[in-house]
Amino acid sequence: MSSGALHPSTKCRDMSIMSACVSQKMGLHFGEDRWNDLFKGIEMASADLGFEDVYGFMSSLLNGCFGRREVQALASHLTVGETHFFRSPDTYAMLQSSLLPELISAVQYTTRRLRIWSAGCATGQEPYSIAILISRLLPKPIGWDITILGTDINPDSLAAAQAAEYTEWSFRGTPSWVINNYFTRTESGRYRLDPAICEMVTFRYLNLVEELYPSPSVGMSDFDLILCRNVMMYFSGQQMVDVAERLQQSLRLGGYLLTTPSESSRELMHSLTSTITAGEILYKKEPTSPGQPAIDSATIAVAGSTPPAKTAEGYVANKRRKAGRRLFVERRAYTRPATAVSEVEAEEPALPVKGGSRVADSSQIAAEARMFADRGDLEQALVFCEQAVEIDKLNPSLHYLKSTILQALGAHHEAERALQSTLFLDGGHVLARVMLGAIARGQSRHADATKHFRAALVLLDAMPSELVIAETEGLTAGEMAETVASLIGSERMS
Repeated sequence: MSSGALHPSTKCRDMSIMSACVSQKMGLHFGEDRWNDLFKGIEMASADLGFEDVYGFMSSLLNGCFGRREVQALASHLTVGETHFFRSPDTYAMLQSSLLPELISAVQYTTRRLRIWSAGCATGQEPYSIAILISRLLPKPIGWDITILGTDINPDSLAAAQAAEYTEWSFRGTPSWVINNYFTRTESGRYRLDPAICEMVTFRYLNLVEELYPSPSVGMSDFDLILCRNVMMYFSGQQMVDVAERLQQSLRLGGYLLTTPSESSRELMHSLTSTITAGEILYKKEPTSPGQPAIDSATIAVAGSTPPAKTAEGYVANKRRKAGRRLFVERRAYTRPATAVSEVEAEEPALPVKGGSRVADSSQIAAEARMFADRGDLEQALVFCEQAVEIDKLNPSLHYLKSTILQALGAHHEAERALQSTLFLDGGHVLARVMLGAIARGQSRHADATKHFRAALVLLDAMPSELVIAETEGLTAGEMAETVASLIGSERMS
């Protein structure tokens, strides 16, 4: 594009170029069906920066004037940073009951140093929720060095986070004790956060697609816990790979990364071990075992691809062969008398006994599958989940559970088949549609991704916006529709 003003007749061509440019500089994707939104955002940003003509601003951007000032102005109008306190209740229950106590215990008698990063913190509800949990776990943190960092690309969102005043909308689904104990009602009807909690959190501007981290010199490294949820899904395949690599490098050994199944995979987080917990995927940075070969990140071309040395499906199949005898014994155990239980069976939790035989209850077996997944034993979780599916083949929730376990294992093709089975049994299962779109997007199957995302949006648009979607830990139909709308067409920019 040449410098100077641009004629509106060239808008279609120019928006295609601008969309690619915004994707490269900011990691935000705008497919053709969202070019009007992109143009409106650019138009408002141009006014903020004093340009008399939006086309002149676009020309300036494309001729190299696309620095932090321009990124911040655009981010104010192109990103949506709405969230709420203690979103995903089960996730925060897990953080309070197990993960944060584990991190605290690990350093309680040594460094007493705890570092947590909320990447893509929006208006601050996530890092503040973490601060509230830590204040409950460590009511008197004398001698502790606690860092809770929130970063975002939107300066307006960061300003709102630092102001720490919220409307009632930020507390939908939030436990009443949060408001009662940590907020004060202002004369304007807003809620002001306790200053002691505010002091625990630091906010900083950061564009995740820029190579500015990890960086010990500016405190962007050695984190015990990184939360990056519903952020990477907006990035292109290669950007997702690059951001995931930097996030992994930013963890300390023994540290955790919390993300969502739709924006991660075992290949993407190749240096971490994975566990499914509270409907999300928790990754841990373990020390490399002696003699274990490192995986070259350069071989991972796009999110969702598989390193050539070992396919995900082959990995799962190999685990199944090794577990062959155990799987055979377990399947028999649900139908034969309990007195015939072998030593191998005794290693696993026993099912209830009724009339001298074990009860073949798919819900109980599925609960065992979730338990093993929470422990990080995904192979054994898959064994139990498949047994539950065998008993109750027409239950779409079981097929969806199987797909999440397979996705965590990196077995994308098998996960896709399980999701297709879910939709065959329940055509309105919106999460199955979204996950199919995410898998297709990760494999650069653009047409399939668009098809599934559009189908999901049709389902969501037919739902009340405040309806909480099952298995999302509190996400409403309106919130999910907003996310899916942002993803439609974005894979074309990969």
